[in-house]
Amino acid sequence: MKKVRVRFAPSPTGPLHLGSIRTALYNFLFAKKNKGKFILRIEDTDRSRYKSGAENYIIKSLKWCGLTVDEGPAMKGNYGPYRQSERYEIYKKYIKYLLANDFAYYAFEKKKKKRNYNRKKLYLNISNEKTFKKIINGIVFVIRLKIPKFFGLKIKDFLRGKIIINLNSLDDKIILKSDGTPTYHLANVIDDHLMKISHVIKGEEWLSSFPINICLYKYFYWITPIFLHLPLILNPLGQGKISKRKILKFPIFPLGWKDKKTSQKYKGYRESGYFPEAFINMLVFLGWNPGGTKEIFSLKNLISIFKIEDINISSAKFNFKKAEWFNCKYFKKKTSKEILFLLKKELKKRNIFYIKIKNIFFLKIINFLIKKCSFINEIINQTIYFFKSPDFLKSPDFLKKNLKRFHSLIWIFLNEKKFNILNIKTLIQKLDLYKIQKRYSIMQLLRISLVGSLKGLDLFFIISIIGKKESLKRIIKFINYCL
Repeated sequence: MKKVRVRFAPSPTGPLHLGSIRTALYNFLFAKKNKGKFILRIEDTDRSRYKSGAENYIIKSLKWCGLTVDEGPAMKGNYGPYRQSERYEIYKKYIKYLLANDFAYYAFEKKKKKRNYNRKKLYLNISNEKTFKKIINGIVFVIRLKIPKFFGLKIKDFLRGKIIINLNSLDDKIILKSDGTPTYHLANVIDDHLMKISHVIKGEEWLSSFPINICLYKYFYWITPIFLHLPLILNPLGQGKISKRKILKFPIFPLGWKDKKTSQKYKGYRESGYFPEAFINMLVFLGWNPGGTKEIFSLKNLISIFKIEDINISSAKFNFKKAEWFNCKYFKKKTSKEILFLLKKELKKRNIFYIKIKNIFFLKIINFLIKKCSFINEIINQTIYFFKSPDFLKSPDFLKKNLKRFHSLIWIFLNEKKFNILNIKTLIQKLDLYKIQKRYSIMQLLRISLVGSLKGLDLFFIISIIGKKESLKRIIKFINYCL
């Protein structure tokens, strides 16, 4: 097999969705398995759909996923520039070649062009003299690729085998727009050839442009790379493929994204608490399977076992519960110290300046919940009261009638000089001999004052961790709130 060079070529028109990042993953795995190069190319010729920040988002997403780029806009390479908007001069000579060899022609079209047009009648009967006169007079034109009209073009896809195309059914595609920028059809083929791309691995949605690619390779007398069109990732709700134009209830982007136009924010898998290795492990199985029952593979493992022959031809339905399952598996593999580091990092990110808790107590909290949780966020959400004083949503009116008993809690804490939890527990239990209004006990009110609700871990475990000073502070805050 010739030297493997593959490319991931997204358009900076917004965030990457699951299908796009999976395409990047398969390209990366194939390149690394075969000691080849993984190239990032930004296809930004469609300026009308360009979104500021999208290119940076693409680079950050690949980095978060661990997909290291060998050549691209952010690093040096022998085949740059790696942004198509910086390659217009390169495309010009190839457009001239196509025009000179009658493989393309000028088309003077109205804004509302007919869907089916008669190429021969409208354009090919115009003499060169009339054509250049129109150009000099400033009449708007595009350049179209002349598609040979016959049945039976044989093309080959690595997964699907031989495909026979009826070229009579294809329109002549625009390869140069009226603003002078090349279209995807032209720029894509030229760049793949000049960058020595050996395998083109992209989504099934590009199958319709496959014959156009082949025509261009034939016109330029270039060797065609091996093409492989990946199956779709289907929406689990049964509404076609997953697309960034259809925002769903679960994340479809690797990282969060804010639309500057609408100011709408979208959560990514990173912001939802997923580990990048769990996200990648989940993603690789959406269209590929090595056989067997094993499902947990590190990126290093995947590189060693990945074969493009194992990619399925049929579409894969996304399963969000399975994504959670993968994260749970990776969560359980983390040590308590690793969870502690991530927990503190997440608290800092949320601007929660937690009460000073010793690491030994942090680890106790983690060990209580590690078997019940699959995400760092879950630990924080279930134990937020350890890290900040609660906000009280409702004031129990009946507390006013029982302030004397509740005030006695303060004296219990104040008189406990050595802060012995066992002594405090005994004294509170003595105080809690009868229910208030047959509903709330002193113990329950104490929990509300410390936690903010009736849920949470063992009350005296909570007191032992937040300490005497913080416990008193919260009790007094609660009493003041209820007055």
